[in-house]
Amino acid sequence: MSSDFAIRVNNLSKCYQIYEEPHHRLLQSIFRGRKQFFREFWALRNVSFDVKKGETVGIIGKNGSGKSTLLQLICGIVSPSEGQVETNGRIAALLELGAGFNPEFTGRENVYMNATILGLSKSEIDLRLADIIAFADIGEFVDQPVKIYSSGMFVRLAFAVAVNVEPEILVVDEALSVGDVAFQNKCIMKIKDLRDKGTTLLFVAHDLSVLQMICDRVAWINQGQIVMIGDSIEVCQEYYVRTMERQMPEAIHTVSIPQKDTGIAKFVKVDLDSLGHSGENNPVINVGSAIRFNFAVKAEKPMGRTVFAVSIFRADGDWMVGQSSLEAGVFWPPTNPGETQRGRLVFEPNCLAPGEYLASFAAYSEDLSVCYAHTELNLGFSVRWKFPTWGRFVHPCRWVSPLGEASPI
Repeated sequence: MSSDFAIRVNNLSKCYQIYEEPHHRLLQSIFRGRKQFFREFWALRNVSFDVKKGETVGIIGKNGSGKSTLLQLICGIVSPSEGQVETNGRIAALLELGAGFNPEFTGRENVYMNATILGLSKSEIDLRLADIIAFADIGEFVDQPVKIYSSGMFVRLAFAVAVNVEPEILVVDEALSVGDVAFQNKCIMKIKDLRDKGTTLLFVAHDLSVLQMICDRVAWINQGQIVMIGDSIEVCQEYYVRTMERQMPEAIHTVSIPQKDTGIAKFVKVDLDSLGHSGENNPVINVGSAIRFNFAVKAEKPMGRTVFAVSIFRADGDWMVGQSSLEAGVFWPPTNPGETQRGRLVFEPNCLAPGEYLASFAAYSEDLSVCYAHTELNLGFSVRWKFPTWGRFVHPCRWVSPLGEASPI
């Protein structure tokens, strides 16, 4: 294994035998492979990637995707069915809640036991004990049996041991989601300190904002296989929007525009300019660039002065935008049957946060009392950005500091 790499995973697979009935295990041992009484479940399948020394790599994916199995294989807790794992350096792992703790031992005794397992001598543990106890911050409970600990106290103590034994490789599974905000902040700061000192970090987390801020790369695992691995912001945003995408109805990509029948008019065009957009399915628009909608309505009956309206929803159902040309004082002239009114709506800059969106358009009388035409919610587009985001909008603003000020987005 090259000295530049801390972890190397090559075509790694893990298969479990699932027995529907308890006695099937006995039958399997009796028949010794001549007949199969189990079904195979591949928790991981042909996973390959490298982690360089000093690199921070996050792993994301829905529950049951194989994340924890991957960490267990890397740490040597379970053996692979196929493939190999190579590690280069002392590993400290925080995987299962309370794993490696003897419930009858006190917290202090478990510190010595765990640190010894990680390769430290008693004298080395003695030197680090005060820092471990201070980091855990569980007070007098450090001298109580851990069987009376809460889940938060378990994690505090286990994390304190793992980060204070100066591991070359630290592997963490979801520990950052347990505990109060103050302890989570302490963990993040310690992780950053370890990263700055050259420790290799590999951890699972569901908090995408944390992963985007501290990881060099992120691997997205689904159904035991790597979907995507790369820049942390790009992968996390892609995971977020593609996960939401499953909730969305199919966006329109044809000439036919699904819409409500008003008997007065119909939309004959609703689309987005392709200029500056990318994406094979829905157009992909960056935060800060322009969104340009084009629309056209053909009258079936006489229409008076007309205003147009737009509604934009996130894929999770939140109504993000609902406004009309009435607020801007913009109207279209009266229209006779057979005539077509065309228009354009421009959002510049685009302030929607990264995600998947659907839009619908409507045409109304100038007082909004009569609906002339209304499309279904089916014009889809995607938004991406190069920075982590937390809210629904990236609002135009101006930040001012002693070092100067900058324009929005």
